[in-house]
Amino acid sequence: MPAATTTDTDPLGAEAARALEAIGDPVIVADRSGTVAYANDPARALLPRPPPDDPSRTRLTGRITTAFLAQVSAARTPLAGVIALGKEEEHHFRCHGCRMDREGADPLVLLRVLPSQDTRFSLLANEVVMLRRELAERERYQRRLHMLLCERDLLLADLRNTARARTRAERDRDAVLAQLYRAHQAERERLGRELHDEAGQQLAWLKLRLDRLRRDPSSAEVDAMLTQVDAISASLRQVVRELRPVALAELGLSLALSGLVREWSDQSGVAIEFQLSGTTVALTTEIEVTIFRLVQEALTNVAKHAAGAQQVSVTLQYGGEAIILAIEDDGPGLTRDGAPEDRREGGGFGLTGMRERLALLGGDLTIESSSGRGTTILARLPTRGE
Repeated sequence: MPAATTTDTDPLGAEAARALEAIGDPVIVADRSGTVAYANDPARALLPRPPPDDPSRTRLTGRITTAFLAQVSAARTPLAGVIALGKEEEHHFRCHGCRMDREGADPLVLLRVLPSQDTRFSLLANEVVMLRRELAERERYQRRLHMLLCERDLLLADLRNTARARTRAERDRDAVLAQLYRAHQAERERLGRELHDEAGQQLAWLKLRLDRLRRDPSSAEVDAMLTQVDAISASLRQVVRELRPVALAELGLSLALSGLVREWSDQSGVAIEFQLSGTTVALTTEIEVTIFRLVQEALTNVAKHAAGAQQVSVTLQYGGEAIILAIEDDGPGLTRDGAPEDRREGGGFGLTGMRERLALLGGDLTIESSSGRGTTILARLPTRGE
C-alpha cells in the first residue's frame, strides 16, 4: 500500500521521510483527527485499506485512537498509550507518540508502534512476573539451603565435640576404676599383713603360752594370756570395722557417725563436734559407706597431720538433691610439703581414692587449707547417686 499523505504537500519533507523509513519498527504520522500523513513499510502492513471514495487517504479510527492522538497533540512531552488499527477486527497496539509542530498549521503526531499486540504484552508481562517470583523463590530457597547447611556443619561439629568429650569421659572413668581396683587390692593386702603380723603372731605366741601353761600351771600366766586374747579380739574388730562398717547397718548413718567421732575423740584427746542439719532422706548404701569412710579418712589425717589441733567439727547437711559433708579443724594447716599423702602408707584409700570414689557417684571433693588457719574438707554428693 503506498504511503498516505494529507492535502498538505510533503508535510514531513524528503529527508525526514528517509529517516523514518530506516526505522525497523512501524512508524505512523497522523493528525489529531486520525488522518495518516505518512507510514513506513512496517506500518503500512498494519494499517487498514483506504476508503474506496478516497484511495489517497487512510484514517485511524476508534475512540481509543482519536483520544490518544488529541492527548499527544496537546502535550509537549512524549506519551505512551494504545491505538486501534484494523477495520473489521480492531487490534490494539502499544505505542509511543510525540507532538510534531509545523509552522502555521496544526501539529502532527508521530507514532512509533510497538511490534507486539496487547494480548501478547499481557502474556509477556505475566511471564515476567512469574519469572521474577520464581527467581525470588529460588533465592529464598538458596538462602534456606545455605542456613540448613550451616546448621548441619554446626551439628556435625557439636557431635564431634560430644564424641571426643564422651571418649575423654570414658577414658577418665576407666582410669578411675583402675585406680580404685588397685586401691582395693592394696587395701586387701594391707589387711592381710595386719592379720598375719598382729593377730597371727599373737595367736602363735598364745599357743606357746598354752603349751607352757599345760606343763607349769600359773595364774599370772593365765592373766597374761587373757590380756593377749583381748588384744587379738580388738585387732580383729578393727579389721572387721575397716572391711565393713557394721554400725551403718545396725544404727544408720547419723548414729554411726556420732559413734565414730566420739570414739575418735576419746582416742585422740581432741574435742570434736558433730552436727546434723536438714531433713534426712534415704541414701543408697554406696553413698552412706562413702560418707562414713570419708569421715574416717579425714579424722585419720587430722591425727597424723594436724598436730596441735584442739577443736574438730563434722557437719552433715541434707539438701533437696545433694548432701554436703564438711570436716574442719583448727590445726596448723597444710603446706605443699605437709599435705596428707594421696594414699595411706600401706596402700589404703587416702583422700585421692576418696575423691575418685566420689566422682564415680557424681560428687566432688575440695580441700581448703592455709598455714596457721586449719583445714576444711568439703564433699558434695547427690542424694540418689548417678
